[in-house]
Order: sequence, then structure tokens, then C-alpha cells
Amino acid sequence: MANVRYSIDGYGQVEINNCAFRRDGRIEAQCELDATDFASIPAENGMLLAIDRAAKTVSLPDASSDSELIGLNYSAEHIYDERTPGLANFKLERGSFLPRLGLLAVGDKFTTNCISYADTVWASDGALESACYACASTAVYGGVNGADGSILLGTQAPSHGPVLKVVAVPGMPDGTFGVMLQVQKCL
Repeated sequence: MANVRYSIDGYGQVEINNCAFRRDGRIEAQCELDATDFASIPAENGMLLAIDRAAKTVSLPDASSDSELIGLNYSAEHIYDERTPGLANFKLERGSFLPRLGLLAVGDKFTTNCISYADTVWASDGALESACYACASTAVYGGVNGADGSILLGTQAPSHGPVLKVVAVPGMPDGTFGVMLQVQKCL
């Protein structure tokens, strides 16, 4: 079994639909990206990341642990090159800006394309899309993916970390595929 990242053009995007952290201040924006976890990959919007406030770092989550503080990366986009504007061209690398993460609460909703799936559950991106479009009749759940920070979708609720559920498929602002997730449980 291997986790497969959903194919997108560029980097992960996130649209905050209704999240309480922006109103009640449950935001972490003073921690830098972990030197080991982000040595060769960027932090993308829509990732679920582990926050260590004592060490002042953000790292990839441990998918088997409930002891980590998990936040949604929704950092403000910066245009690096006026020839390539757009949310899909934004990423954070170590040594640049600090990421902004919102601490999730039950009922929060957001839309993202920063998703992955197990190849034993769905054989292709198209099969995942079909399952998400049918989420009203057959549940699709999301949770942490410790391998790359994307949200791991599946047919079973995760046993560790936050439990998310696909509630709609509104797409991303640029018209690409994206799922709306609602937080069911924060472990």
C-alpha cells in the first residue's frame, strides 16, 4: 500500500470557508519550518502540520499519534514572479516567511486540493474524484498524512489525529478540483 498525492498543477491551495480560528485567535504564526522535514519539500497551503510551540517549529505530523498539536497551513500568498501569479504557484520554503497555521475545531470547513489517497482504496485520481462527488451517499474521510503533510482521504475515519469528512466538491478558485472538508473530531 502506498499513499499517492493527488495530481495538481503547482502547489496546494486552501480556501477557508468557515473556520473559527480566524475569529477566536487559535492561530500559530511564530514557528519556523522544521529543518529536517522541510529540507527538500516546501510547505503548501492546505497541509495539516504538527506544531511544537516549545521548540518553535512546524513539522510533518506523526499519523499514529494523538499527542501532537495539528494546524491547517493557510499562509498568506506572496507573488514571487509577476509572470506566474495565482494561488497554485505559492509555497513556503525554509528560511523564507513563517507559516500561518489555524488550530482546527469541530465544525470548521475549508476547501483544498492538497490531498492524497491510498492506492489500495482508489486506483486513480479519477476514482478518488468520483468517490468525492458521491460523498452524500458514501462517506469520504480525511486525516493526517505524515509522509508529506497532505490530507489523506479514505473510506474509514482515521483513528489518530483530527477526523475530517468530505461534505462537498466545490472546486478551487482557479476552477481545478478541490474538496470541502468539515472537521468531525479533534483528537
